[in-house]
Amino acid sequence: MEDTVGLLLMVTAALVLSIIALAKLAGLKAGIQELKRTVADLETRGQARASEPAKTAVPPPLPEFLRPPPAPAPSATAPKKSAAAPINWEAFLGVKLFAWIGGFAFFLGVVFFVKYAFENNWITPVMRVVAGGATGIVLIALSVFPAIRRYRIPAQSLCATGILILYADIYGAYSFYRLIPLTSASALMWIVTAVALFLASWLNAQSAVILGLIGGFLTPLLFRAGYTNPVSLFGYVALLNFAVMGVSAVKRWHYLLLLAALGSVLTEFIWAAHGFGPLQPANTRIVFIGIEAQFLAICLAYRATKIEENWSVGATALSGFAVFLFCLANIENTSRYHWEFLLPMVFLSSAGLIALASAVQSLKHREIVAAMIATSLVFSWIIEWMAFARMAGSDQPGLVFAWYIVFFLLFAATPYFCGADRLWPWVISAMAGPLQFWFCYQLMETRFPNAYEGLLPVAFALPAAGGLFYLVKKQKIALASGDSRLASQGAAVLAFVSLIFPVQFEREWITLGWAIEGVALILLFRVIPNGRLRAAALIVLCAAFIRLAFNPAVLEYHPRTRVAILNWYLYAYGIAAVCFFLGARWFDDPKQKQYERAAGPLLYWLCGATVFLLMNIEIADYFSIGPTLTFSFSGNFARDMTYTIAWSLFAFVLLVTGITRNVRAVRLVGIGLLCAAFAKLFLHDLDSLNQLYRIGAFITVAAIAIVASFVYQRFLSPGAKKA
Repeated sequence: MEDTVGLLLMVTAALVLSIIALAKLAGLKAGIQELKRTVADLETRGQARASEPAKTAVPPPLPEFLRPPPAPAPSATAPKKSAAAPINWEAFLGVKLFAWIGGFAFFLGVVFFVKYAFENNWITPVMRVVAGGATGIVLIALSVFPAIRRYRIPAQSLCATGILILYADIYGAYSFYRLIPLTSASALMWIVTAVALFLASWLNAQSAVILGLIGGFLTPLLFRAGYTNPVSLFGYVALLNFAVMGVSAVKRWHYLLLLAALGSVLTEFIWAAHGFGPLQPANTRIVFIGIEAQFLAICLAYRATKIEENWSVGATALSGFAVFLFCLANIENTSRYHWEFLLPMVFLSSAGLIALASAVQSLKHREIVAAMIATSLVFSWIIEWMAFARMAGSDQPGLVFAWYIVFFLLFAATPYFCGADRLWPWVISAMAGPLQFWFCYQLMETRFPNAYEGLLPVAFALPAAGGLFYLVKKQKIALASGDSRLASQGAAVLAFVSLIFPVQFEREWITLGWAIEGVALILLFRVIPNGRLRAAALIVLCAAFIRLAFNPAVLEYHPRTRVAILNWYLYAYGIAAVCFFLGARWFDDPKQKQYERAAGPLLYWLCGATVFLLMNIEIADYFSIGPTLTFSFSGNFARDMTYTIAWSLFAFVLLVTGITRNVRAVRLVGIGLLCAAFAKLFLHDLDSLNQLYRIGAFITVAAIAIVASFVYQRFLSPGAKKA
């Protein structure tokens, strides 16, 4: 019974499913037919209305089973870039840092253990050296073992530690126990250096090289002993530097050269401070200059092999400036280092830096080289200035004078070594002359007084004149081009030419030299139209005025003379005023920049202020008593009246000048000064002067005021303008 019921249920289900399937099939056929009719209708309409614009017919929706799957919607935002992988600090600390620290700590442990064994005589010297060498060799062998080399960082650490131990072992065998001679020790260090170079290239062990470099410079400090011969110490340092050069050249790790230079410089200063025992001062010059020469040779080798030279330039500059720092630190130590010892060091260091600049003319950052040479010029001058007192009092003034000339010629020749197509060497050359001229003039004035001191500026002008000739004739640079190189050399020539007159007469040579040079630079602009010339002219002219107006010591440079008016005050202030006036007159177009448009009025103002100062100084000199010039506005009736009348006359001249030249600012200054004279007359002179001087002052000032009023009414009133 149950089987029959189950069979009936199965038949019924089959019938139902068959009916449903037939219904779906019929619907599908109907949809296909409808689709065919729609397509045919669309084709018919398209052929009938091909020449007419027709509205786009919207076909009926397709059946669901014919619709393509929907395309994914475009993202509104741009796809995000994959974020940089974060630094795995755990891996860094656990693998690299721990390996480095472990290797370095192991090296120090071995070193201190060996040193402790040395002090307590645990083992014989031969056994100590052999044990240390065996330890280093075993560590190096383990680092290249294939099973360990797979772990790159620990293998590099073992390699570096082994190399450090071998360095220390060889140095200790030679320095402490004399078990091997210097030649054998040097040969063994060459072998260890070659092994280090080979392993660094093979294992790509950059960390091993750094640890080897640090340990190499620490080895002399850890095993230092008292000796006076620096050959072993700095022969070892030189060997280490060449090893670093080889590694950096092969693997392109050029920054290692700067680290080597830093280690060499520190070793130099520790040695010079008696950190390794007593030393001979004469050896200091050889050591410092020798290290600079070594890095200069490395830089030249880099350049010859077309290797990047930026780091080698930095290493050479560091070793060169170390010489300057040593000289600055010991310039006062006359017991060990005197000027005859230090000046050759400064000269050789400067020459080395200039040679470096000459060798790297194609360096990308040329401004760094320019700053390096400029800094060496400044350092050289500072050292000369600090030693000037002892040099000027030397019993060899001719030798001192020769050293100043040598320094001048060295830096004056910079363009011919560092490239004549650049501006900065010519600027260095132009700056060298005035810096060294001061020393030569002071020395000549104190030790070689003669009647031909004016020839000294002529001699100093010759190199700059030669530079002008070279640029015009050899480089074919036209004067009208306004080239800055021509401007620098022309300014240098004029600087010395303007000193001939004041130096020969020994009166205010600095101030008048600046004033005359300012006018000469303005005139030079007409020949070499370079805007820097007029800017420099304004600077030196303003400096001359400041020196005359705001430096009270100027009035005490020379004692008062018995001649009134025609004295050195008129000479100094009068020539400066004339220079200011001529500079304003000759400051022609173009005046494109703001300072150029303000230059003329400024120079006229400086001229007027200088003349006003000269007038008051002459009055004070006329009424002063004794060798010192004194300013006072009381106690002398004639002097007080003279001041008042002079101020009024000067104000009247300003008024007339402002009216005739139609310059309102000059007129306002004249009015202000005349008001000041009135105030002095009524507030001071009325109470201080006696009857006769009071009458004279009032009448004179009144006459000036009336005439000024008449002039104003005659030339500036509205009625006068209409007439």
